Amino acid sequence: MSITRDYSSLTRKYAKFSITGVLAVLALVVLVIGGKPDSAQAAPLNCPKFRVVHNDKIGNVSFPAGFYNVTVLNSAKLTCAQSTKLFQEFLQDWDGHLRSPWILRQNGNNRVFRAGAGSDKGFRATPSNSGGGGGGGNSGRSCPGYFTVLHNDSIGSFKVPRGKYRITLIDPAKMNCTQAVKRFQEFLLDFDGRLPYPWKLNQNLGIFYKSTAGRTGFKINKAYDPSPSPKPDPSYARCPATFRVLNNDRIGALYLPRGPYYIYVVNKLSCGQASNLFRNFLQRTDGRLPSPWRLNVAKAKFNTGAGGPAFRVQKA
Repeated sequence: MSITRDYSSLTRKYAKFSITGVLAVLALVVLVIGGKPDSAQAAPLNCPKFRVVHNDKIGNVSFPAGFYNVTVLNSAKLTCAQSTKLFQEFLQDWDGHLRSPWILRQNGNNRVFRAGAGSDKGFRATPSNSGGGGGGGNSGRSCPGYFTVLHNDSIGSFKVPRGKYRITLIDPAKMNCTQAVKRFQEFLLDFDGRLPYPWKLNQNLGIFYKSTAGRTGFKINKAYDPSPSPKPDPSYARCPATFRVLNNDRIGALYLPRGPYYIYVVNKLSCGQASNLFRNFLQRTDGRLPSPWRLNVAKAKFNTGAGGPAFRVQKA
């Protein structure tokens, strides 16, 4: 005898439970997904005050020396420690063009940094009327006084407009301010922009560093407040007019492409004397200069020995 069973009601029963379960799972997924925006839209966070040591600028936005109240726009996307590190980095930026995607806008008394237009990842800096607080500039590494560049200059393709510059040491234990100033003077007089080994230049940040010695080096920034101790450099002077080399030429191993050249004189040599000497030396393609003159090819420097008349040339 065969027995026939009706499973239709049972199927409908489990189908009902199955659909209910699926709906419950979907509701849970929606709840989880829906919760994310709330956590991403966390409240702004007030951070310790930040000190700007010198009157400074980032692009065309001024940052007078003093303390700043710093507020993180969204604490879920940026921490106070990160905002302090970014603020320090941006103040050290060479040309005022912040690295992508960061932008800076001034709104009244507020300076607002954002990781892209409309982004809530960023922070706001507002001048404070009182002191105190935490992070800040690099007063311990900033050299006293300012270095003055008298003319619009360049180191290879790196443009150095005339004006006052602040020199900041990367590590004071490895290089002092006197050494940094001397190096900067040499680099400005560098003939072709190729720094002597092992020195290198990060053009985006204005940092000169030794590629073989870790944190040995310095960086330069335009200075925007009066120099506390101006120290004019008497060691060299650039002649007011340029000297034109008419053809691609050479003096021994020193290759001189045609074009205008700056002449720098030292040790009481006049610009007229230096121009005449340079004109004569261009006739000596073998590099054999009349005594007591000698040529330092790496620096494009013509000299007569320690303390004697000397001059350098640089492509204008």
